[in-house]
Amino acid sequence: MDTPFIQILLLLFLSYAVAPTVLIRFGRIGAISRAPRGGSKVALTFDDGPDPFYTPQILGILRDHQVKACFFVVGSKARANPELVRQIVEAGHEIGNHGFWHKPVWLLGPVSTARDIIETNRTIEEFTGQKVRYCRPAWGLFNLSSIAYYQLKGLKVVLWTFMSWDWTKGTSPESITRKVLNRVRDGAILILHDSDKTAGAARGGPAHVIEALPAILRGLQQKGLRLVPLEEFTIKKRRLPLKSCFRRVWGVYDWTIRKLSGIRDLREGKSSFFRIALRRYRGKDWPMPDGSVLKAGETYMELHINNERLLDTIGDNVKVERTALIALREVRSELPVIARLLESDDRYRHIKALLAITLLHRGTEHLGFTAYDMPKGPLRTLISWYERWMLGLYHPGGFKKLGAYRDKLVPKYIVMTRQDLMQRYLPAGLGVGELDVGRGT
Repeated sequence: MDTPFIQILLLLFLSYAVAPTVLIRFGRIGAISRAPRGGSKVALTFDDGPDPFYTPQILGILRDHQVKACFFVVGSKARANPELVRQIVEAGHEIGNHGFWHKPVWLLGPVSTARDIIETNRTIEEFTGQKVRYCRPAWGLFNLSSIAYYQLKGLKVVLWTFMSWDWTKGTSPESITRKVLNRVRDGAILILHDSDKTAGAARGGPAHVIEALPAILRGLQQKGLRLVPLEEFTIKKRRLPLKSCFRRVWGVYDWTIRKLSGIRDLREGKSSFFRIALRRYRGKDWPMPDGSVLKAGETYMELHINNERLLDTIGDNVKVERTALIALREVRSELPVIARLLESDDRYRHIKALLAITLLHRGTEHLGFTAYDMPKGPLRTLISWYERWMLGLYHPGGFKKLGAYRDKLVPKYIVMTRQDLMQRYLPAGLGVGELDVGRGT
């Protein structure tokens, strides 16, 4: 087919990892990176420890200045230094989850992601007897699985307001102090590091933090800012439903992919059930149902469902069969529009067939489509996962409702030749002047 394997992988990676990170880091959805101003409060956090050399020195400075902080610990380091973990809690500081191995979750699948969070929580709770409430993913990266797990377990995701870059090469105690005090404002969450043994960290970086920390604490006091625990800092707010959060993620991703891959609305400027793209076939000769053959280099029209339109159309219908019937009705109404577009628009005059990959293929034969099984292999597995994910995300019954249909939800190619389309739907199509299909640019 014309959809290369690498394109499918890119699509899945963007939806699984990149889009969630962009939404949370820049959209400020589902995470705390600062508090509303008012109260002259600042929170201090430390990442990547505990470290047997640096962490005790930092604890001593905090004790001397009578301030509290939150330590986001790496699970494997906490497991190796249980006494340090206990010292942090006994000193009245908060403790949070920073992953077990400090691996970017972009490289972890759903099972590995859950294990990374679970093992760190288990380690902290074993050594402290306290339930973990806060988490901060390594590198500030997210994937769909990590977001889901944080939501399900009620973990509060805490990021930071700005970086002092204390963990990089070329820093000094003076530069760290200057960056923090120049940028800090009421409501800021400060981030520093108490270990230099994670990937990318400059050796000796925490020594600069230890030297800078007293000056930072004095400077905050001079600015009239109070260091408070995250417990006092966090703001209770209405939690965005998990599915709504994922839909927002998808909206960002979907718009980006459509722009990059040339997918456009069937009727420009108007809501359509279909989105379309012009593709060139690159596979082996494919015999079509009308006896013609789709050959390598020939063009076809790729059909995509407009998920927002599908959601609006199906409303509260939770039966998959009902969803399929509604989708078929929408398809039937727009096939005449496609037929007229192929006849009137020069860009589409050489199209040999319409083609889509869908789980909702039952009944499409009554509309003139022919369904073909996808060959078993990685591509079919990936597309099956992706299509089920999208149907569960936009279906009112969600993933739980779709579980009963798992064996039936198998992706297939559905194909209709140009000749069949014209014979079936061109006579019923509207006049060229009555259609608003748009010619694009």
